[in-house]
Amino acid sequence: MRWLNDTRFVVSALLLLILVFSYFLYRNLNDRFIDTSSPTIGVITFKNKTVLRKYNDAVVWDLIESKTEVKNRDTIRTEGLSDAILTLNDGTKINISENSMILLDISDKNININFAYGSFEAAREGTISGDMKMNIQAGDKTVQVASGDIKLDKTKSELNIKVDQGEAKLTSNGKEETIAKDQIANVTESGVKVGKPVYRLTTPEDRKNILSESGQEKIQFSISGWKSDSTKTSNPILEISLFPDFSKSLIKEKLTAASISKKLATGSYYWRVSYEDPSSKTKQTTEVFQFRILNDPGLKVMSPKPGEVFSYTQETPVVRFVWNPLDLYSSYTVQIARDSSFSEGLISKQTQNQSLAFDSLKEGTYFAKIQARSNLPGILEKTSNVVSFQITKKTNLSPPELLEPIRGKTFSLEQTKSQVFFSWKDEKDFSGYEWELSSDSNFQTKLKTDSTKNNFLKLSSDLGVGVYFWRVKGLTSSGSSLESKPSSFSVIAKEEMELIAPANGAEVEVDERSVVILKWKKLSGKANYEIEIARDSDFKPLLTKETVSNNYFEFKSKDLGRFYWRVKPVDGENDYSAVRNFQMQTNREAPSLVSPARNETIDLFTKNSILFTWKPVEKASGYRLQIIDISGIREKQILNERISSAKLLFSDIQKLNVGRYRWEVAALYKQTDGTEKESAYNKQDFFISVPELKVPKILTPGKIYVE
Repeated sequence: MRWLNDTRFVVSALLLLILVFSYFLYRNLNDRFIDTSSPTIGVITFKNKTVLRKYNDAVVWDLIESKTEVKNRDTIRTEGLSDAILTLNDGTKINISENSMILLDISDKNININFAYGSFEAAREGTISGDMKMNIQAGDKTVQVASGDIKLDKTKSELNIKVDQGEAKLTSNGKEETIAKDQIANVTESGVKVGKPVYRLTTPEDRKNILSESGQEKIQFSISGWKSDSTKTSNPILEISLFPDFSKSLIKEKLTAASISKKLATGSYYWRVSYEDPSSKTKQTTEVFQFRILNDPGLKVMSPKPGEVFSYTQETPVVRFVWNPLDLYSSYTVQIARDSSFSEGLISKQTQNQSLAFDSLKEGTYFAKIQARSNLPGILEKTSNVVSFQITKKTNLSPPELLEPIRGKTFSLEQTKSQVFFSWKDEKDFSGYEWELSSDSNFQTKLKTDSTKNNFLKLSSDLGVGVYFWRVKGLTSSGSSLESKPSSFSVIAKEEMELIAPANGAEVEVDERSVVILKWKKLSGKANYEIEIARDSDFKPLLTKETVSNNYFEFKSKDLGRFYWRVKPVDGENDYSAVRNFQMQTNREAPSLVSPARNETIDLFTKNSILFTWKPVEKASGYRLQIIDISGIREKQILNERISSAKLLFSDIQKLNVGRYRWEVAALYKQTDGTEKESAYNKQDFFISVPELKVPKILTPGKIYVE
């Protein structure tokens, strides 16, 4: 075994093993397992976003698309904001919601579904199955459906079953329950409850997609079965959550009417109504509905610009259409016509990208629009604004148009050591270009010249401090040339830091966020800047010292007053900018705090509550009080409450331990739109203590013996 000590054999063997296992890993990642032995039981007739399928003998999940065949004992899984409709061979439709997983098995001539988690619906109306039944296994519970519509929701702790048509039989712990039409079964560890709900959810409908251009929508929640005389005893409560098991409720509010509206941002939501059953006096819940608020901005044509003119002399120009991408839409159609009603000379072309080019448009005026189509249910076609543009044929050639550097642009000497980029508008009529650089506007002294077939040039040699002039000649195939207008730029030793806003000595009015945007001139070639802010002009002590990559900084301060600031680039030889100052102020008066007084010590041994008081503020519609524990390394909020009066009796003292606390109060002011704005906060510290307990002293000495 001497060869084991030979480096050549060992290294060669290790390399061979690496190659072999790399090959198998590549095959495993790229070769899909295809089950050809299992029969086809259905097809995915619709799918949205990420839907996965795993074959019975496979371990890898595959992405599936619409029209994909489903084999027997396949497992189907959906991810967030995804769903799918599976149509079985007998006509049964299974609608699988987001974050759900089922396994299908038709081995015993019945439809067997192993329901792991999530939510799904099954519709068996109009099937051709004859006596075929559908058995749904959810843990140790079994649901049997002959025909009809059924919906199941399964979480870790409970299973909800709703029958819309027909009936279902539920077997749990050896007991069988029949669920009739319009009944709901709630299965928990405590048992099974079957009954017709007092309330039914109406709007928003289950699986409803609500489109929003602004990112926020006012949603109207309404229920049926509302009776004014019975609601006092049933105590209905609206629950809205981001989770199907309602482990965390986003909104939990008592209903005083059959409908209520709430403002919600984009996302996926679940909602239900919980109530007390009048007959059994037990807590009940309705079925769970899911809805989505989807961000749906308007479709806008970004290019060509309205009224844009495309000129040419020989070859027709390329007109490229560009629009903003939309997440909910899968295809776009560009329509071009000679008239605004799109009836004359209509040209239509479809794409799945966010741009499309046309190179065969003749001379004339055109009108164009974009149409977007979605494969999601309930989302209608979207049409962009109409833009007009012109294609004109030139009789004479136009000279090159200079683009960069723009006239009067300034470069630092350090910047020219790397590269200066020149560009101009490209024209098909020119076969090449001649670039010239001079120190005078008449180009009598040419410093550099270059020839190129491109519409750009990179100058890598150094330029000294001074003013420079440049121009480009367009060369035609016939030997003639057209000269552009000259442009100029400057090279200076170094750029100076310059502050832009706020102006020196400005009074800046802030809102409840207390934010001031500080801006300065961006230096060429500089990416990072260091900003310093202080209360005094000598910057001692510093309040803020930050390094930022932008030419602005959001300064936040709960304290108002005057501040001084300056900026310098992190790299390079540039010094600090000149010092500026500004004053933060607000037209909303903050309350004056009364008690507890600043740094007051409160003995909880003699008190069972603390009275917080402050002076009332004129025109204030209310106040916001915050109590914060600042004893530890991290601050901990104890209370954050809106109060209508100028005092609060805090009796929940078990939340207060010995230590240091801060209380803050802001006044609330009513706005014209009905919302409330906060003033700046006034704040004071106080201490919580308890008296030191002494060790008891035994007054009666002696010993007692017990036989």
